Amino acid sequence: MPTRLFLLRHGETLANINLIYQGQGDSPLSELGIDEAKLLAKALKTEQFTGLYSSNLTRSYETARIVSEHQKTEAVIIPELIERNYGIFEGLSFHEIKEKYPDLYLTWLKHPDKALIERAETLEDLQARGVAAVSKLIAKHEGQTFCIVGHGGINRGILFNYMNLGLDNFWRIRQDNCCINIIEFNRHPIVTLLNSTYFLGEKKISRIIY
Repeated sequence: MPTRLFLLRHGETLANINLIYQGQGDSPLSELGIDEAKLLAKALKTEQFTGLYSSNLTRSYETARIVSEHQKTEAVIIPELIERNYGIFEGLSFHEIKEKYPDLYLTWLKHPDKALIERAETLEDLQARGVAAVSKLIAKHEGQTFCIVGHGGINRGILFNYMNLGLDNFWRIRQDNCCINIIEFNRHPIVTLLNSTYFLGEKKISRIIY
């Protein structure tokens, strides 16, 4: 039986509404984000995870806690799953970043792996710590189904690793609020579901997350 990882993103936050780069800042879930998390929890209630994990940021842990209400396991914090530190971008809106750092911002959008953001964690380091944390959980939950509530950036790093894609593809996939990704581990890792939000219905909000 393959090991299955449900890799989720947290619900909408107040910073998401204002198009602000949160990074490792701790913006809480919005009212909509709480509703999204409740719909996510109901959609996953038949899975019965043997482990449920989140980062130490409120938006991730609170989403995981809501999901746990339909599970037999409680949410456990793993600090290594925290979102990327975006350095000088953190706390600024997309518009402010574009105005203050136009050349860097353009590089970030076109060549994300080459954008050297001052005081920011590199995408390579982000991916390395995310994959290291996941690898430990895969070994712990061999032949089982477990769940991680992550963030847009670290989720992409994890997914690209198991899809064997370079980090220059950072913007090639979406990670919407409360999306579901599924990775199966057998002979080879297989991504069987990507950025699914079918369960949100009229609650679904699509934003260009740049």
